[in-house]
Amino acid sequence: MVLTTCQARDDNFIRMSEPWRRWIPGVLNREQTRALFNKELISGSPNLETLLDESSFDLTLSDEAYQMLHGSVKPLRGEEYSKVLRDKDLAEEAKPEPDGTYVLEAKKTYVFRLNEELNTKRLAEIGIYGQATAKSSVGRVDVLARLIVDGMDSYEGFTPERLQGASGRLYLEVTPITFWVRVRPGIALSQLRLFYGDPRSVEVRSPWLYRAVFLGDKDQEDESLTVDLDPVDIGGTHAAAFCAGAQTPDVGSACPIMLWEDPDLPKPDPTKYWQPESAKHGRLTIEKDKFYILRSRERIAVPKGIAVYCRATDETIGEMRIHYAGFAHPCFGDREQGTPLIFEVRGHQVDVSLAHGERLANLIFYRMSEDADPDKVQQTVYQRQTLTLSKFFAKWPRTGVSNDREGE
Repeated sequence: MVLTTCQARDDNFIRMSEPWRRWIPGVLNREQTRALFNKELISGSPNLETLLDESSFDLTLSDEAYQMLHGSVKPLRGEEYSKVLRDKDLAEEAKPEPDGTYVLEAKKTYVFRLNEELNTKRLAEIGIYGQATAKSSVGRVDVLARLIVDGMDSYEGFTPERLQGASGRLYLEVTPITFWVRVRPGIALSQLRLFYGDPRSVEVRSPWLYRAVFLGDKDQEDESLTVDLDPVDIGGTHAAAFCAGAQTPDVGSACPIMLWEDPDLPKPDPTKYWQPESAKHGRLTIEKDKFYILRSRERIAVPKGIAVYCRATDETIGEMRIHYAGFAHPCFGDREQGTPLIFEVRGHQVDVSLAHGERLANLIFYRMSEDADPDKVQQTVYQRQTLTLSKFFAKWPRTGVSNDREGE
């Protein structure tokens, strides 16, 4: 009896001091991520509870910002990124507006230091991996947001091996492409997913899983996503996509899009930025230098024990680029009919004819270390989306489309 009591006491001590000793490999859920913050393995997040999601947490901008003078500068292994930012030939300090916000010009690259920092020594000892992506609402505004972790030689993540000896500082490289945008310290443009153990070891590939996730398609035998060019009703107009052209500097500087929601301020009218587009004979022309929002034919509903990453089959198919703000969290999607995912597609030097049903992306399924709690899942505006613009725009009006189109 004494031995049993001691064992119980030891088990309780381990749970309190090192809860990961009882975890299995997989994606960390909300409570597990909170535990790492509580143990100060990650620090710096203001208002933590508002930043935690079911399989990731938001990364927030600080007021330390730089404009890159010659475009993007790739991180180098073993070199602190602060060295790049101190180089006056590569970067200069970005000046905020009088209200503390920053206006980011289209086709220029900026780097923000993030509020969050990693305890690299402890995370490496435990075996924590990281994978990042831009938030969905940000990608839908054609803004590239890529995480830079000191010590890594690539974007959007980290491994325990490369964390050894690194500073733990995090930066976000931000490049608006179509629109000028406005940001402010404290908002999140990117999110970080944490894994206990190597992500490759917890990938799940199974036709039975595909049948459970891809609702309405009993013949789904792999993880691929294809484009849906069937028309949907958009404000009384039937269309298969939204299209936006580049803004001119005078328009962009006058009306930069806020990348956060403010209940006291109206959202921009989407008809001044976007044009609904229809397919003809099952094909849609992707015009050079234009940006498109499309949806997948497949409708998904993610189980509570699975996290999803969406990756383009080939990010540069012909003369168009496909990118997707790639996380789908546990319990995402309509449980009865499923929910399509959104593709963000940009034309390059020449036009491309895209076919209905063309394969554009693959889903990667990861096992959760602990299941998400369906009763605590926070519903998003995209839970039952069809062809949906970023939440930073107002809803598409039913009364027709404005003829005053910015950027065209």
